Amino acid sequence: MLLIKEFVSLWRIRFRTPLPERAVIFYSEHESYFAYFDGLIDALKAKHADPFCYVTSDINDPILTSDSPGVRAFYLNKLLPLFMKFVNCRVFVMTLTDLDKFHLQRSVNPVHYVYVFHAMNSTHMAYRHGAFDHYDSILCTGPYQVRELQRDAEIRSIGNRTLVEAGYSRLERIHSAWSSRQAGINASSPRTVLIAPSWAASNVLEKHGIELVTALRNANFNVIVRPHPETNKRYPELSTDLQQAFSADSGFQLERSVRTDDSMLAADVLITDWSGIALEYAFGTERPVLYMDVPRKVHNDRYEELGIEPFEASMRNELGIVMAPEQIDNIADFVNQLVNNRQRYRDQIVRLRSENVFNFGHSGEIGAQYLCELLSSDVQSQSN
Repeated sequence: MLLIKEFVSLWRIRFRTPLPERAVIFYSEHESYFAYFDGLIDALKAKHADPFCYVTSDINDPILTSDSPGVRAFYLNKLLPLFMKFVNCRVFVMTLTDLDKFHLQRSVNPVHYVYVFHAMNSTHMAYRHGAFDHYDSILCTGPYQVRELQRDAEIRSIGNRTLVEAGYSRLERIHSAWSSRQAGINASSPRTVLIAPSWAASNVLEKHGIELVTALRNANFNVIVRPHPETNKRYPELSTDLQQAFSADSGFQLERSVRTDDSMLAADVLITDWSGIALEYAFGTERPVLYMDVPRKVHNDRYEELGIEPFEASMRNELGIVMAPEQIDNIADFVNQLVNNRQRYRDQIVRLRSENVFNFGHSGEIGAQYLCELLSSDVQSQSN
């Protein structure tokens, strides 16, 4: 049945969608990734007269059933490699790395590929070596990504890539929601701690999940656990074990979906490891992070060749405290220390955000303007 839906989508986008309405195509592998496009999409709607296309590989993606003016939604999964190999559009926007490295290849047609980041991390440690080689344009979050990509291009003699000083619209959405929420916060309520780790093998939840939640609940903190989507997919038993262990505890909440930012907005402190959520949380809500000192999440064992410390590493002692797993019994002291010093951290976080994030509050407009410039020019594919 799903394959039939894919064939219908393939037919609709190829034969029932006029060329001007598929000049721009967005692709998302999972429904949660819409959060990284929505600011750009909203701004593009305001600037670009024609509708555009949104392809998702998630059959449960709400965009497939929503009536979003100006957006044509399609479902492609098994047939995606075939679609991408022959797609005919002006601009293809995606937040999936490693284009032309594995099963998703560049089109035989002259398509301009634009990459949008789905994390604020640096480009050279948390991503595979060469993950951005085959994009024509990259919408960079901050100057650190520009420096890294330029240095990488120098070392490896990579061809032309346009590095756009865009920003990060998801961060702006989090900050806007947090600013609206502050007025309704009850300062006397029990503190809430969000545990949201990465999905690396050494992640906090897999190694110390039950122990960590127990220590926090014993200290009377409300606890929200938000596993990474990849953890839910690869290790579903982890969430099941947590749910069973704390099912009778009203102060514990397991969040299985990352579609909303509600848990980030509710939390007084975030506990994580090397996840990119640390940067989104700190810069979005202006509150501190408690980092668990587990091994680095390294997907590129050549990252040191750039001679640049990854941004997510350099920020750890600036945005909060780094704590050894052996100190979990004393975790309440660390959380309270962060809460009691939140104004100092807030001042520092605001300063760091202004120094390290492009166009805060306007990234969607910048990105949409760039897409419109691509559409109005003769620029097409530039990669080899």
